[in-house]
Amino acid sequence: MLNRHTWERLRDALYRLEAAATDVALDIGSGRGTKSDYVEALGHLTAAVRDLQEVAVEPTAISD
Repeated sequence: MLNRHTWERLRDALYRLEAAATDVALDIGSGRGTKSDYVEALGHLTAAVRDLQEVAVEPTAISD
């Protein structure tokens, strides 16, 4: 079970990762970007992954 704060952080981080992945795919897929554009896009994606990694999801024991 996740508390509300953790759930919201997880949801928001997943949303940012999805948006970053979409942005990177569009930037790279256009084929018109420069090396600098690709490096910037990868940095954006990496930052989104880091945000997700920082959300601590701790397991909770369930008892009868």
